[in-house]
Amino acid sequence: MGRWRNERGFGLVDLLVAFAVLMLALAAVTTIHQGVLQAYVTGSNKTEVQQNARVALERMARELRQTPSALTSATATSLTLVDQDSGASITYQLVGDPPNATLRRTIGGVQGDVIGGLQALNFAYVYCSACAPSAANVVRVDITIRTASEDTVVAGGVADTQNELTTSVRLRNL
Repeated sequence: MGRWRNERGFGLVDLLVAFAVLMLALAAVTTIHQGVLQAYVTGSNKTEVQQNARVALERMARELRQTPSALTSATATSLTLVDQDSGASITYQLVGDPPNATLRRTIGGVQGDVIGGLQALNFAYVYCSACAPSAANVVRVDITIRTASEDTVVAGGVADTQNELTTSVRLRNL
């Protein structure tokens, strides 16, 4: 004759233990997923901030190097130069108040935003040694841009990513 099998099933304690182990595994997976998501958002924001600042600096530096004449206007937050191709006046200026300021480029009355999320923009000027400090006597421009991520969605408490880039441009017209 065959043996009788125990058909009692699982007890309440067995089910509670299995459920507790399942919840611990689920909590571990959720914690790992949240960490990966934070790392992705931080890396993505850092890349965005660096790329935006680099593009803005390169555009300004290229136009400054190519200007055929001296600067027309030079302040700590704006500068005006002459476009090599069209001869039109190009102005770069900080618009708005940090941390949500914008770098605006105006050429021939047409305005366009170059970069948003500016924390700071500073133009520092070096004048020729025997000249009076004026826009016409600038020989070098040091540009500093500090940007922050424009991403308003913050995943898991990730703080805004900031980046500061500086470049020096020697004007070729002097």
